[in-house]
Amino acid sequence: MIVLIGGEKGGTGKTTLATNLAAKRALAGRDVLLVDADAQGSASYWAQSRDEAGPRRVACVQKFGKGLKSEVLDLANRYQDIDAGDRDSPELRAALVVAGRAYIPVQPT
Repeated sequence: MIVLIGGEKGGTGKTTLATNLAAKRALAGRDVLLVDADAQGSASYWAQSRDEAGPRRVACVQKFGKGLKSEVLDLANRYQDIDAGDRDSPELRAALVVAGRAYIPVQPT
């Protein structure tokens, strides 16, 4: 299943939610791919740090641009779960089109 943790507002915890969801699913034995569609690369950095710590690997790739939709659909054939997230961008819109579920965290105001 493709799960999107996304939204256009920064600082709402999108990366934290996506990485924790990916880790939880990986620990449950799922074959997870984390797609980091944010140029900041925080999820990719997290995945690399997790690889070095060694609990259970979470595969992570960075993908950008208009080809994201077809790339994610192709990758979905190889993984049980894909988490992708970003700010309001072509990447977010492409991920929304292919996601089976979308979660959009907001800050209470």
